[in-house]
Amino acid sequence: MKLIWLLLLAVLPCQAAMTVSRELIAPEHVVPGQPVRVAVTFWTDSWFNPPPQWPDFPVENGDILTSTSPNQLLTRHDGGTSWSGVRMERQITAWDQGKLDLPAFEMTLTASGQAPVTVKLPALETAVSWPTGVQQPDRFLPASSFSLSQKVNIYRSGEDKTLRAGDVIERVVTANATDVMPAQIPQLLYAINGTHTQRLTPENRMLTSGRGDITGAERMETLRYLPVDAGEITLPPIKLRWWDTTHQQWQIAELPGSKYTVAASRTAGAESVLKGSRDTFTWSTVLLLTGGLALLVLMFIFRRTLLRSTRYLSHRWCRFWQPISLPGQTPDNRNSQ
Repeated sequence: MKLIWLLLLAVLPCQAAMTVSRELIAPEHVVPGQPVRVAVTFWTDSWFNPPPQWPDFPVENGDILTSTSPNQLLTRHDGGTSWSGVRMERQITAWDQGKLDLPAFEMTLTASGQAPVTVKLPALETAVSWPTGVQQPDRFLPASSFSLSQKVNIYRSGEDKTLRAGDVIERVVTANATDVMPAQIPQLLYAINGTHTQRLTPENRMLTSGRGDITGAERMETLRYLPVDAGEITLPPIKLRWWDTTHQQWQIAELPGSKYTVAASRTAGAESVLKGSRDTFTWSTVLLLTGGLALLVLMFIFRRTLLRSTRYLSHRWCRFWQPISLPGQTPDNRNSQ
């Protein structure tokens, strides 16, 4: 009888304990737009079935970013019980100064074959304030590190090294920032007088560490200048004032400008090129003449064969169209009838 009870207890489902915790990971001084982390950890003394999902809790004066970090597997021992945990992290940013607030939130944990468990998460908050000396809040860039680099490409219509009206000056600026999103990096290139401009779509990408954690962003901006008149084109220097969240001070990132002398465009354009090459021989012309001469030589060598072939084809053509009489098929006395 004892053996039967032991077997019944073995096959009954275990009532695993489940809980969840939440924490806000933020530095002492937080500015608007600076990403901070919120971590949610699910704990159980058994196993997760189904696996936990990120809870949809409200945020006041901020937003949870859509970018995700890899989950972490944790273990701990408490009162002789071993707990297994799954830690999830998301980045969150504040819109304006004040408080970044995560109100108290109730969530229900479910597991296969067990009753739902309701857990209340306490409220979390951190103070947010603008740094002293903010001049343009719409171009405010908080980052732990920031760097600029540029490359200028010249596209000329002619073979010489002279820059003329109608050619293209392409300026590519790349910005690398840590602890920031690509959308936070402001526009750096603008049109200048004396040129038409063509703006290419900026290329944004997230920077990640070896284990997949998001560390920052890279933005590559490209603008093409098309000079319309002869003269001098000046690409202005670039200066961006950004807030260093590591040292809590303002920094300035700079790129030097450059000057280019633009000559007048060629007078007749494409017509002058055609006129200049009218009496010149090209390789295609030489090959065409050589091929024609070789064909004439071959026709002379095989002239008898070609003549016989022509006669044979002519004879076959005439016989094809010549009427064929069918004797005995037409009655002789048809007219008399």
